[in-house]
Amino acid sequence: MKPFLYPALLLAMLFPHRIAAAQDRETGIHLAYNELSAVFSTPLKENETLRLCLNLDMTNMISGDSFYPGVSAEAAYLFLFAGKVFQSGERMFFFAGPGANAGYVQNFDGKYGFFAALSGCVGFEYVFNVPVSLSLGLEPSLGLHVSENRAGETVLDFYRPGIAYALVPHVGIKYRF
Repeated sequence: MKPFLYPALLLAMLFPHRIAAAQDRETGIHLAYNELSAVFSTPLKENETLRLCLNLDMTNMISGDSFYPGVSAEAAYLFLFAGKVFQSGERMFFFAGPGANAGYVQNFDGKYGFFAALSGCVGFEYVFNVPVSLSLGLEPSLGLHVSENRAGETVLDFYRPGIAYALVPHVGIKYRF
C-alpha cells in the first residue's frame, strides 16, 4: 500500500458517519389532515437522524371553527432500520423514534393555549436516485394544554388532538442535499 494513502484511510475509519452525513441532509414538507409542516432532517450517526419540524396546526380550521392555525415546533430522534437497497440504487427503510413538541395551538374545545407533548414517530421512507424521497408515517403525541376560560382562570387539560389524530398518516416529500 502506498504511504500517502495511510492518512486518508485513517480519516475514513475515524469519521465514516461525517462523510456520509454531508450527502444525506433533507428538507421538505409533511402533510396530514390536521397539519402542514416544514421539515429539516440531518444524520447524527449511522442509522440515526434528527428531524426538526415547524408545524401549522389546522385542527379547528378544517371544521370551520377557527380562522387562524396554531403554531408548534417538534424535534424527533429517529432510528433507521430494516432497510433495503435495490439494484437501481434506490432504497427503502423503516424508521421510528421519540420526540417532543411544543407550541401555541387550539385544543378540541376551541381555546388557544400553550401545549407541550412527548411524541413518537413510526413510518417508512423511499429514497429515489434523484435527490427526492417520499415518506409515510404516524405521529401520536401525549401532552398537556394550558388555556384560559371565560372567567380568566388558567385551565390545564390534555392535548386531545395528539391522541385523536394518532392514526392519521403524515405524507412527506423531501429534497436531499
